[in-house]
Amino acid sequence: MPSFMKNSIRNIFQRLSQPYFIFCCFMCLLVTLLPWWPTHEILIIPKYALLFGPRWWLLITVIGLFVFWRYLSKRQLQFSSLLMLLSLNYLDFQLPSVASYFSTSTSTSTSTSTTISSEISILSANIGGGGSKNELDSIGFSMEPDIILLQEARRIELSTLFNDYDFKECISGLCIVSKYPFKQVKVLSRKLFQGWGIFAVFYEIETQFGMVSLANVHFETPRSVLMGLIYRTFDFSLATTIDSNRQFEAELVSLWSQNKSHTLIAGDFNMPEDENTYQRNFTHLNNAIGTKGFGFNATKHTVWHGVRIDHVLYSDDFKLKTVDVIESINGDHRPVIATFSVGN
Repeated sequence: MPSFMKNSIRNIFQRLSQPYFIFCCFMCLLVTLLPWWPTHEILIIPKYALLFGPRWWLLITVIGLFVFWRYLSKRQLQFSSLLMLLSLNYLDFQLPSVASYFSTSTSTSTSTSTTISSEISILSANIGGGGSKNELDSIGFSMEPDIILLQEARRIELSTLFNDYDFKECISGLCIVSKYPFKQVKVLSRKLFQGWGIFAVFYEIETQFGMVSLANVHFETPRSVLMGLIYRTFDFSLATTIDSNRQFEAELVSLWSQNKSHTLIAGDFNMPEDENTYQRNFTHLNNAIGTKGFGFNATKHTVWHGVRIDHVLYSDDFKLKTVDVIESINGDHRPVIATFSVGN
């Protein structure tokens, strides 16, 4: 290659290196601040695009910095390592919290009686309308969790399934199957804001170690906004309505869960942990996968990518022992199973 062409290419790379580095810094900062984005209608569609779109784009963008490594300063090269970490964080790559291995259950007895310690396991699965035995076999019920929560289970026949469980109930696609007796205490419907369907059912579960407050949730999906993005129709009015409804649902469930002991919320939240709506309403509880998950734990899969929108949340008086995302072969959701120890 002639020397003048080499010089020309070198000059182009040199001119592009600084703007590209600034662009990478800006995008990493933008996605890192997603949990604290303000609520404004002009930000709703970009928020959903960044939360639910393929997240690997940022890692590829940051890796592109190394094309310009000859033209970056030593400090910029060092800073590029931080950008790599931020892009992995955006990809929702989890490392277990160190504190989770040393924490103890805060639920302790102040009396002189012997402390009773026990375990409770819960499995949550969006089964996407499926209900036959063949469709359910791959979900992980063979693990025999104490409580099973299902979402989108409108075609399920409880009378012919889960014969080892004595206590069962389904309400508008939200089902509970339990080894412990339970009492339904409240149902929340989208009729509250002129919508359709049930988005939360609340229970009191009578266990051998005391009463557990439990919510089975299925929050509204932003699918219509995302489809608008795909087909390049940007309906800000629709996006604002959907975002407002999702915030309202989350706020009602959050209010129910506050100042309660032995509280569990599980189901299809239709929101990642780094969405601002989640951060405003559920950070007073612990996220099982966020606490002890390892690697990539997407619970909703598409052709190109996955996102973690199914959660099991728990109050501080539980101690998380194990949590797993079950690699089910049917459906686009992955069930989540968590086991907790409880001391009274």
